[in-house]
Amino acid sequence: MALNKKHRIWADVIMIAFVMLFAHYGHLPVYAFPFVVLGVTWIYLNLNGESFSAIGFRFSDLRWRAFYTGGATGLAYAAFHFWILGRLITHLGFKSANLSDFNFSRHHFINDILLLLLAALLVIPYQEIVFRGFIFNRVKAMFKGSFVISGLITSILFAIYHWQQGVGAVIAIFIFALFITGLYKVFKGNLWYLIFFRLAYDVFMLTMILLGKM
Repeated sequence: MALNKKHRIWADVIMIAFVMLFAHYGHLPVYAFPFVVLGVTWIYLNLNGESFSAIGFRFSDLRWRAFYTGGATGLAYAAFHFWILGRLITHLGFKSANLSDFNFSRHHFINDILLLLLAALLVIPYQEIVFRGFIFNRVKAMFKGSFVISGLITSILFAIYHWQQGVGAVIAIFIFALFITGLYKVFKGNLWYLIFFRLAYDVFMLTMILLGKM
């Protein structure tokens, strides 16, 4: 049963707040809360006659081109972040990202691989579905289809979502989110390109953490 326009906006706001807050205050481990949020999001979309397919997550879109194009772009952006953007943000006086949550993987290959598997199979698909898929499209509907406004708001929310990593990280993640939102448009709403972009980016960054470079 679809909601009318006015009620849908308020319901969307509540759902977005739920997505933003549950990860931090739901008191569930990182391998559990995504299933809750994805389940609630799926139910919400279906109640309004929609699905994950409508927001860009379709297994029929899983192609080699998404893998190598998204992956190559992700590696290029990771290199840009590591050697240019991150250093610029630090040079401007902001502290580097708080990476204490990743200390267990420093100089520990097995832990690094396990963390990468968790990211690849759960965290990355989850975040892309709920942020670039669900939140972006619902904000876009609120602002009469404006890509710029919805992209800006979604990027701000994604950056705030990572507030625990510090101000410097929030700035870097905001820029990252703007870029990946642009890719969402370039690749016509296919989330698989973004998922493989994120995977390649994380492989690079986790390798740097493993080697003690971050």
